[in-house]
Amino acid sequence: MKKFYIAILICTALLSSCKKDFLDKTPLDKLSEEAVFNSDALAENYVNSLYVVLPDPFQEGNISAITDEGFFRYGGTSTRYILSGTMTPDNILPIAEGGQAHDTRTTTLNIWNRTYEWIYMMNTFIKKVEEGTKMSADASKRLLGEVYFLRAWSYYNLIQRYGGVPIITKVYTLTDEYDVTRDKFDDCVDFILSDLEKAEEMVPTKDNCLLGRINKDIVLALRCRVTMLAASAFFNDPAFPEGDIIHGAYDYNGKWQRAYDAAKAIVNRADVDGAYALSETYEGIWNNIYSKEVIWGKFFVSNADATTNYAKKAQLLYSNVYFNGWTSLNPTQAFIKDVEMRNGKKFFEEGSGYDPEHPFANRDPRLYKIVGFPFTYYQNTEAGKTNAELPHGFLFGPSYKGDPEKGYPSYKELNGVAKQGYPENQLQIYLLFDGMDRSDFAEGKKYPDYTKKAAHLWDASNHTGCELNKWYIPTSPITESEVGSLLYPWFRLGEMYLNLAECAYMLGGREEECREYINKVRRRPDVMMPDVTESGENLWDRLVNERRVELSFEFIRYFDLRRWKLAEKYENVPLAGMLPMVLQKGSKQDTLFRVVRLYDETKNHTNYYWPNTEASKTYTYATVTPAGDRDGRPIEYIIKEKWLGKEYTLDYGDCPLNISPTPKYFPFRSGVYPNYLMPIPRSEITKSHGQIEQNPGYE
Repeated sequence: MKKFYIAILICTALLSSCKKDFLDKTPLDKLSEEAVFNSDALAENYVNSLYVVLPDPFQEGNISAITDEGFFRYGGTSTRYILSGTMTPDNILPIAEGGQAHDTRTTTLNIWNRTYEWIYMMNTFIKKVEEGTKMSADASKRLLGEVYFLRAWSYYNLIQRYGGVPIITKVYTLTDEYDVTRDKFDDCVDFILSDLEKAEEMVPTKDNCLLGRINKDIVLALRCRVTMLAASAFFNDPAFPEGDIIHGAYDYNGKWQRAYDAAKAIVNRADVDGAYALSETYEGIWNNIYSKEVIWGKFFVSNADATTNYAKKAQLLYSNVYFNGWTSLNPTQAFIKDVEMRNGKKFFEEGSGYDPEHPFANRDPRLYKIVGFPFTYYQNTEAGKTNAELPHGFLFGPSYKGDPEKGYPSYKELNGVAKQGYPENQLQIYLLFDGMDRSDFAEGKKYPDYTKKAAHLWDASNHTGCELNKWYIPTSPITESEVGSLLYPWFRLGEMYLNLAECAYMLGGREEECREYINKVRRRPDVMMPDVTESGENLWDRLVNERRVELSFEFIRYFDLRRWKLAEKYENVPLAGMLPMVLQKGSKQDTLFRVVRLYDETKNHTNYYWPNTEASKTYTYATVTPAGDRDGRPIEYIIKEKWLGKEYTLDYGDCPLNISPTPKYFPFRSGVYPNYLMPIPRSEITKSHGQIEQNPGYE
């Protein structure tokens, strides 16, 4: 028998929420094809390696930093060229593949090459099992089911990024001609659903599988996502009634009914069978590996280490605090302004109770779990150091002694400011003292010029003024490479509830069911936001906003905006930071915030910004009129916001808008918005001798 060698990659952090332990496997080097496919243990190791087909999104330059959720300050070759509208079929390739994109600060958006490499390995496994192996019948069936699921997972992630893609089931050899073409979108969906049907027959139930392996519920959850994608406005467009490589054949009721049925099936596993339940706390979805809410998760530790030593293994590349000027994913004002007040109103609504002097007080309790804003409490920082030993620019707490000789006030003085309107357990603050009072920042005055990295004004160089609190575990040390999150939930019940709510809304006549499942999420014991009562278009507003908050920074927003055809609206909102300062001159203490506010035409609206780079100095926003345009469309910071049937005018002009050298922009070219889809790497089109068609707007 002819032999070849297979490099087996061992996946050390697999994805699921089953009941028993998923035991670590001994790493292998190179084994013959015959040995691998005729041994239960070696075949299982082979399949283990396939679970990493899609990297977890805990990357520095992740998808959230391209949406209106966050900003990544070091994303010049990983996120900023995408969010500024300059993505091309050439610059999307990583350096390792001959392109310009950063190899490790990946967005997990350009997955074309790597995914097809993994699909080749999946096809190889399927082919070998179909030909017959000496594996046991049980192992052969289970592992084959897992591979069918992982191939469906691979193609799902491809079509949500590119539209229809080549369906490849053949195991190509070096002598085969690579002449594939893109299949129609509907054909890709049907292929994925077919693989899921096969997987569902072969994989075990949740109660009979190992922790970290595919089970029948995970199949149901992916079927829910796939059918929702196919039913959504971008891919199910009446302008393309027959369908093509990008759009499915238009069938509104049929496709939404299919999506509703899929969503109901996985939700019933919770509401009828009791297999899942919402976590008692919002952070339970990332700090409890046994959370009944998680349907499929990537765990960063083994069970044995979960309660004792997880911090040493849980690698998270973006840190929550400011390490010598290094910080990564930062929430934007565009996100924060959409988090409701505690009474369920947005800050700009009449009767919201919003206090501009304390813009983060009395908000949806999830805000405090998601965003680290001024006065946010962090229990731990770098291992082995007290807060007092850390450089200025960290978050300061009771151990901070202050340094009067350098002008830094004592903790007691800062604490007096922090207590005004904030929860008692959130008394640590960002030190932004600069020896000034409000008169130094009156309307029309220019913001002081700070350019030094890691100055005590921590937001003085490309920063939104807030940090990401989500995924953070207070009892775990924070370092530049480690935060301590236990898991990343690929699928969880909170999302499935909101998926079902959306399907019910889209079918019409089921608004009560839509409200029921939105309110289930809002009634989480540590959230308990007021029930949603709206109907019609106002209910749609509520659903969109609930997904925005509940699923924030779970790398869903990017794809939601695209399938809803709303990206050109939300992704042209400016990248806006916040200007928080504790001011002191003499004995006077004060706090100053520059945040999004209702537009007031009687005031001179000044953009308080600082020049960070030569590039940012050349691009400034005008006072009221648009600063410039791209492709004939103006870029504005005065934004019209429609919410619950009323239109509001919001002013981003008092926020730092120059946190990025290039402005945020969702491009419009050749009559289309190209960034609804990713460009196919030019090298792949060349390799296919032009048989693979490029997506619109990237020619």
